[in-house]
Parts: sequence; C-alpha cells; structure tokens
Amino acid sequence: MKTNLILSLALALLFGSLSGQNVRAYLNYAAFNTPDNNPYLETYLNVDGQSIQYQQLPNGNWQGQINIQVIFTMNDSIVDFAKYNLFSPETKDTINQTNMIDVQRYPLPQGKYKMLLTLIDHLRPADTVSSMVEIEVDFPTGQMQFSDIELLSSFKQGGSGPMVKNGYTLTPFVFNYFPQEENQLSFYLELYHSLAVLGDQPYLLSYYIRPFEVDKKMDEYYKMKKTKSEAVNVVMSSFDISQLPSGNYLLVVEARDRNNTLLTQKELFFQRHNPNLEFNLNSLMVLSTENSFAGRITNRDTLVQYIKYLNPISTQLEQQYVKTQLNTADVATLQKYFLNFWIQRNEMNPELAWQEYLVLVDQANHNFKSVAMAGYETDRGRVYLQYGPPNVKSENYNEPAAYPYEIWQYYQLGDQHDKKFVFYSHDMVTNDFQLIHSNAIGELNNYRWQTVIYRRTWDPYSLDDDMIPDTYGGGATQNYLQPGSR
Repeated sequence: MKTNLILSLALALLFGSLSGQNVRAYLNYAAFNTPDNNPYLETYLNVDGQSIQYQQLPNGNWQGQINIQVIFTMNDSIVDFAKYNLFSPETKDTINQTNMIDVQRYPLPQGKYKMLLTLIDHLRPADTVSSMVEIEVDFPTGQMQFSDIELLSSFKQGGSGPMVKNGYTLTPFVFNYFPQEENQLSFYLELYHSLAVLGDQPYLLSYYIRPFEVDKKMDEYYKMKKTKSEAVNVVMSSFDISQLPSGNYLLVVEARDRNNTLLTQKELFFQRHNPNLEFNLNSLMVLSTENSFAGRITNRDTLVQYIKYLNPISTQLEQQYVKTQLNTADVATLQKYFLNFWIQRNEMNPELAWQEYLVLVDQANHNFKSVAMAGYETDRGRVYLQYGPPNVKSENYNEPAAYPYEIWQYYQLGDQHDKKFVFYSHDMVTNDFQLIHSNAIGELNNYRWQTVIYRRTWDPYSLDDDMIPDTYGGGATQNYLQPGSR
C-alpha cells in the first residue's frame, strides 16, 4: 500500500528529478479577492539555484535564466497566458547559488481552471519540465469568506513590489513541508465581507493546528482574539513548532459570531518532520482501563490485531509507536494505548467510536481483500477507513484498452468539495487496486493518471503532455468528471 505521507502535495508540486540534471522547482499558490469582488491567483515559485546553468556576464559575474510559461485553461479554452524570464542574482562564482523566488498575480474570475506551468533552462533548452494542477477560484458574492492561506518565510511592514499586500512585504514559504530545522510556521490570509455581514459587531477569530487524522485541536497550538469587522480583515500570525512531532497536520483558521456559531473557516495541509520527539507515554501510564471496553479485551493476539486495524486513521507518531512497541508491550500497556486512542477521537463515547469503526473494517476486509493483503491494508481499504464510503463509485473493469480501474467521488471531505480517488489494477485476479491519483489534500496527485490506466495498450513515455489517444470504449475522462454516469 502506498503511504499517505506524500511530499509532492497538491499545493506543493515538485518539478523535475532530484538528480541534479534537471531544473528543480517548487510551486505553491493562493487565491485572494478584493473588496469589489475581483479575484486573483498568486503563484509562488521557488527554483533551486543549484539545478540550473550559469553564464558569465561582461562584468565577470555569473547569472542563470529560466524561461517560464504559464497557461490557464477552462473547458479546454485558454483564459490567461504569461511568458516571462526569471533571472538569478548575479554572483561571483557558480559554487554556492541561492534559490530564486518568483511571485506572480493573475486576475481570474470565479471558476475551475487547469494551470500548466513549463520551465526551461535558457542555457540548456533541452532541460524542460512541466506540470499541471487543477485550481478553483470560489468567492461567493456578499458572503464572509477567507482567502487561501499563504505560508511565509518572513514578513515585515512596508516595502514595494509583487510581494507586498496590505502594507506588508510577505516572503512566501513555498513548501507545505517543515523539516527539523524549520521551527516557525508563519502564515497570512484575508477575510472578506465581515463588515457587510456583521455590521459593527465583532467576531471571534481563532487559529490552531490539529492532526490531519484526528479532528481535535491541539491546545498548545491554539490562539483566538476578538476582532473588529472590516471590508477586508488581514490575518497574520506564527506558531513555534519546535516541539511539534512528525506527522500530517491541518492549520485551521475560523471566524465565529458572538454565539460561537461558525461563520467560515479555511484549512491548510502541511507536514512536519521532527524525529527527535517521541510518543508521550505519560498519559498512558496514568490511564485506567478498569470497567472500560478496552479492559475487557484480554487476549493479546486480539488486541494486537485491533491495534493494527487502526493504522489507516493513526497519526504518524502513533504509527511509529505501534511499529516499535507492538511486539513487546504487555497486555495492560496495549489496553491503555487502545483506550487512549479512542478517547482522543471521541472523549464522550470512545467505545461507540470503536464499534462504528470496526463495522467499516469488516466491510473493508470483505470488499477489498487482495491475494497478499487484508482489506484494511490495501489502498482502497485505507481510503475507505479514513474517509468513509464514497458517495459515488464508478467501477470500470472491461474497457478494451484500459487496465481495470475505479473512481471514487466524495461530495464533501471536511471543507473540501468534490474530491475524487482513482485506483487501478493490473488484473482482476489479485484484486489489488492501487491509488494513482486524487485531488484531495494530502493525497497522491498525478495529473497524468490516465497514462497509467491506458499503459496496457499504449506507450506514454515519449509524450510530455496528458493527451490520451482515443480508444474504442475508452471513458476514463468522462468517468472522472462524472463518476457513475456510464
């Protein structure tokens, strides 16, 4: 099963290889609005200065150049286009090159777009990398709504140029991945139309970090304040994440009224790598399992199997603890871990949460079992257990030119809308369907997923785009756009 710890995120795409022979660059983006409802998209591009060629200038310094092309399309029609050059700073040598940061703004009306980005090393034209990402710009008129969240490496008052917004110079942090040496998470976003909706009433602004797998805010990473309504409210803050363990997380920003009713919120997925922090055993040691459902499970083999069932919905820290302790921990420790796991998910009724999850595990084991793995261990099983049953499932096993594949559609995943998962298998005998693409946050994103499905009868390796040749009975694109329509 492919892990869900994907470093090439939907909002942080890696272009090229890490071999040093190609241009290496990272892209992030955020959608913003204006008080008079003229949305625009900001793109943040970080080009690795060590991955490009340099030429010597007449003054003796060295400089590199990247040719950039950006195309926005809607329903196969070009709606915006840009072509420009990005120059590195001039340097005395080519040994220690710094990365190049590029910020661009594109006015885009509301709608769904595809953005194709192409980078060419000017001094090595054969070194070309491209990638496509789907983007939605959605700012309903007159409604309170946040912009996207922009991560920052630094910010200061004043300045000029494309990095300036609302009187601040904002240097973007292009990655959604925070390695061990990055101990500050800073961010910027805007809230629109609070004055029109609330009048002179203030609202409660809060922002916090929560595990991606657990819908529970972390108390040590929670801030809130009463805020005056404005046409545009600027939100900018930071968290010290030096003690944040490795794992997948959501940065959540909320606006609530005086009755604590949620008015609007925005989430951002990010990953943290902090290997020096370990699972905190203090809460387990003081936890009593007496008269609990976990205390009634006294067979060690049963406990071990139940804990293995939890892997698809466990945090990275929990997974690491289980990996190192499962084979040696005694029954009492396993009981405490099992009980604590479900208290973290449902403090009021942890036993009910476990019983409901076990029903899903039984369904996954029955429906998705492969030759080599139990159902809960497969990609389909993991998605089923993490997100629940899909609203629509398109099963396509007999297309003449395609491998068997399935497309699952979820109408709503948290604050995400219309999210899809594409699975394929080399054959129906093994029943081993692997995840090859999803547009959900934190999942594997491959805009050329169709090339995998049709590789059965077509060699895609010589092509640089995602155009799939017409085949008799082929319907992957239609099935993706409208699962269950065929």
